[in-house]
Amino acid sequence: MGQKDDSELTPEDLAHKHLPDQTMYKVQTPESNGADSEAVRHSPLIIRTNEFRLLYFELEASGQIDWHTHVPGLDEVNLCLEGRARYTLERENGSHQTLEIGPMEFVYVPGGARHKIEAIGDQPHKSLSAAKFDTAARLEDLEDGPETEETDTDAPEWTDALFVDRKRDEVVAKDDTLVSK
Repeated sequence: MGQKDDSELTPEDLAHKHLPDQTMYKVQTPESNGADSEAVRHSPLIIRTNEFRLLYFELEASGQIDWHTHVPGLDEVNLCLEGRARYTLERENGSHQTLEIGPMEFVYVPGGARHKIEAIGDQPHKSLSAAKFDTAARLEDLEDGPETEETDTDAPEWTDALFVDRKRDEVVAKDDTLVSK
């Protein structure tokens, strides 16, 4: 019996016809992996594909992510999980807009906007940030600043816990201490 062409395939036949082997991944924060939650303050946890980025980050009480700018096509939506935070956006005319968020409140930051995030109050701020990439498949820091070979050892290391390149159908980065199938 000959092989059917695509026009003869049923919706059930087509459901998986053109899909590569698929795998789901579980990503744990160090806190969920048995560490003492009060002692855990880790680098941002990033999960991304070519189309989106999901970032979990924590700021100590009174901590901040200083002024920065993302590529214009990267709109960002942040959900406060714990604590409180102040988001400040700098407009083109130099004026500022400031919003404060608490648990289960969202803030939308438009792509290309210069902004900073500050934890407020005496509790750490924990947040989940989602962004859909436009055409660029990476987050870019567009701030002007002196280039130096020295690195700030207190600055968080922004590495991927999981990066799945959907165009090449491969896992590019996977932190085996946090990610499992």
